[in-house]
Amino acid sequence: MLEDISRGVASDHHLHNVHCGIENILALLEYNNELIEKADKLSRRAGDYITYCGVAMSKIRDQTIDDVDRLRIAREALAGFRSAVEHSQPNSRVRTLGLA
Repeated sequence: MLEDISRGVASDHHLHNVHCGIENILALLEYNNELIEKADKLSRRAGDYITYCGVAMSKIRDQTIDDVDRLRIAREALAGFRSAVEHSQPNSRVRTLGLA
């Protein structure tokens, strides 16, 4: 999704999809502070990038340094969230659903 946005594919649903994806992942994992912190950071950073690009794309088509920096920051937040997910334990819902 971040890659689509960086190529100029804009949708009003991107931010909603990011939030829903994060919530769906969190719903399958045991609660831990690091995971929640990384999820919040990803949500904020992706939201900043998506919101800013939507505004910028309506005005110009050239990518600026700010755009590149925001995308890099969002990707770093995604990597942090992915690492936290990999180190988290599945919750009872995963077992109930037969996913583990």
